[in-house]
Amino acid sequence: MRFHQPLRVYKDKWDIYLTAILIIRDVRIQSSNSTNWVSLHSNASLKQHQTDTYHKITPSSCIYIHTIIMSCMSMESSAYDNELTYLTHQQENNQEVFHKNYADAVESVKAELGGRYPIRVDGEHIETDECFTVESPGNIERQIGRFATGDASVINDAVTAASAAQSEWEDIGPSARAELFTRTADLLRERKFEFAATLSMENGKNRREAMADVDEAIDFLEFYSREVSESNGYRFDTGEPTPGQHTTNLLRPYGVFGVIAPFNFPIAILVGMTTGAAITGNTVVLKPAEETPLVAHKIVDLFEEAGIPDGVINLVTGDGPTTGQPLVEHPDVAGIAFTGSREVGVGIEETFREHGKRGPVIAELGGKNPVIVSNQADIDDAVDGVLNGAFSFGGQKCSATSRVYVYEDVIDSFTEKLVKKTEQLVVGPPENRETFVSPLINNDAFHRYQRISQRARADGRVLTGGSPVDDTELPDGRYVEPTIVTEIPHEHALAREEHFVPFVTIHPVSGLSEALEKSNDTDYGLCAGFFSEDDSEIDRWFDEIESGMCYVNRSQSATTGALVQAQPFGGWKFSGTTGKFAGGYWYLQQFMREQSRTRVR
Repeated sequence: MRFHQPLRVYKDKWDIYLTAILIIRDVRIQSSNSTNWVSLHSNASLKQHQTDTYHKITPSSCIYIHTIIMSCMSMESSAYDNELTYLTHQQENNQEVFHKNYADAVESVKAELGGRYPIRVDGEHIETDECFTVESPGNIERQIGRFATGDASVINDAVTAASAAQSEWEDIGPSARAELFTRTADLLRERKFEFAATLSMENGKNRREAMADVDEAIDFLEFYSREVSESNGYRFDTGEPTPGQHTTNLLRPYGVFGVIAPFNFPIAILVGMTTGAAITGNTVVLKPAEETPLVAHKIVDLFEEAGIPDGVINLVTGDGPTTGQPLVEHPDVAGIAFTGSREVGVGIEETFREHGKRGPVIAELGGKNPVIVSNQADIDDAVDGVLNGAFSFGGQKCSATSRVYVYEDVIDSFTEKLVKKTEQLVVGPPENRETFVSPLINNDAFHRYQRISQRARADGRVLTGGSPVDDTELPDGRYVEPTIVTEIPHEHALAREEHFVPFVTIHPVSGLSEALEKSNDTDYGLCAGFFSEDDSEIDRWFDEIESGMCYVNRSQSATTGALVQAQPFGGWKFSGTTGKFAGGYWYLQQFMREQSRTRVR
């Protein structure tokens, strides 16, 4: 079959779709078995609708057309350059510049801590009678600040302001909105060391983890801006299906979104969800985690400086029952973007159903992430991948490695090496250069760590860790030892429940079949890792693992550290609610609803 479309360079995916349609135009397939007729425009531009050519399309040709479109998309190879601050310094052999800039920023941030911060609604600062204090997890004597508590009345004011601003915000158009968020990315890039240092003080991330959090936020801002601009806000001129009947198909915002952000990625995930909601034309009432409101205030400062209008993004601080629940229940909140626990996320969905709400709950709800280590694996790589995945940021990631299934003939070697390396990890203040394992975020996490460690000693075997760090040289913080446990049955709660602390269980398996069965035997499906040099094993693992994000032979981390665009973040089963992942090509559309418009002239 001959096609009349020459080879070309594609500007964007929408240009590719047009080219695919023009290719399809040249397809001439006849079938006596088909009665399906599809109208395709024969003109060279979707904006011109002068003539129609009708083509008979069989089921087999539909598959062929789909293949053409997907092949064109693969030709696009739309590169995206992630913000990789530490890696860039490392590649340029100037890590010392990185460390100096971070250390200087830490001293500047420390000098500014301890202030009082209001609610922010429609550009106004609102003080409340009730407030709460945030302390640094690495040094509980260091006060981050005092923050106003927003109740149902404050939530109502914020939602009212967001509702009033929504129509005009939608009307400015996708390109104008994208420009504002791109400007925000530029501002954040200029102040990235300040934000990383603030994050270290507020939630305890070490310098590299904190900077990666900031980098990811920049990526969300720029990637979503690019996507909404290239798609023209997901608006398509669909032509004239019959003479005089002009049609348009588009996605439009729901209205007001509540955004409820977590403590563990209080810049990246907060920025990603807020940008996703607002760049698509919704307005936002933002509630950060109770433990991390300071970085949220600083992000809202950037939004305002970039020129995002008053009322578009409103900041309300407080705890879940007092502030979060009224936000979820408010009748004018059309949708919720949430990252946090399964219990809370499922509760939000139930609240929406109870109140008759039809808008989306876009939620990521944690994981119990398995890693399989084959006897065909590079054991040293597997050890590094599990260690980094389980213990970075003290295991306080929904993507953290939490259970490891190791082939029986290599489990002793793997476990011995993992224990040895784990015992060399530095637990300490987040601002210290050598710190790897971060302090725990709050007392609930600290007590949970103690409870599960005690149970591990009773029901299994603790190979290392299991206790708070006893070091008089450390400041008064929530420091605990990274913990490795064996002899825990697969069915045991310690091997099935998400803990959010530096705690990993190791289990022997006879081979890949048993490992896959046990890996998939969970309510979660967020991340999974596999170590093997056998291509047939790898192919089978990719086909059979029930997980949203799948990594093979990734020594930098078996399950954590996803990058925007390249590795969209989300999960299956109870790890998410939509099956569409943050930082990917299908994320933004979730914040919008479809509308078909027909005008007869």
